[in-house]
Amino acid sequence: MLWIAGVCALCMLVCLPLFMHYKHHALRYKLAAAFKTCGTLCAAVLALTAALRLDPRCWICFAALMLHAVADYILEFNLWGGAGFFLAGHICYIAFFTSLFPPTSLHLICAVCLLAIMVYMFFFRWRKQIGKHIPLFAVYGAALCLMCACAIGCFSGHTLQGQLIAVGGALFFLSDTMIFCRTLFSTGPRIDWAIMITYYAAQLLFGISCLIG
Repeated sequence: MLWIAGVCALCMLVCLPLFMHYKHHALRYKLAAAFKTCGTLCAAVLALTAALRLDPRCWICFAALMLHAVADYILEFNLWGGAGFFLAGHICYIAFFTSLFPPTSLHLICAVCLLAIMVYMFFFRWRKQIGKHIPLFAVYGAALCLMCACAIGCFSGHTLQGQLIAVGGALFFLSDTMIFCRTLFSTGPRIDWAIMITYYAAQLLFGISCLIG
């Protein structure tokens, strides 16, 4: 549908560039955070439309996107406050994905693999940089892995909806892994572009999947 393409274009071609401009060039951080939030709200519109017209289960996806939208704003000013809202959104996503595609062996395999990656990064490769914050990183990392595993596991449904969710889950994991890297190490604006492109793509795919089911 043209309106879905329009919503995606608004997110990627308007909200994203304006967020990056006001954050890295104009240095107007509140306005930047507002545009960042608007990008996620674009995906929320897709889920809201599906919840109202197609499938009541999409209200859970809408709730997840709204929590993430709040987190997007807070995260620009308070790392752990934003992470708390993201954590709540991840729980909603887990409930939504498993309501569409009940857990299978693929979900378990994905969870084990993603958790192994996080354990390697947090407790071996990046342990020195994380320092005393390891428990907080571990809790959020575990929730992220479970959410993304539930998303990627939707591929087992062999439907377009499941495939969109699976790709979205993989992109979300990639985006958050880059955020962990940016938090611990000095990075340039290019990593911010990569983070936001993969993040918005994931959220939009989740929103579009609501309209496909």
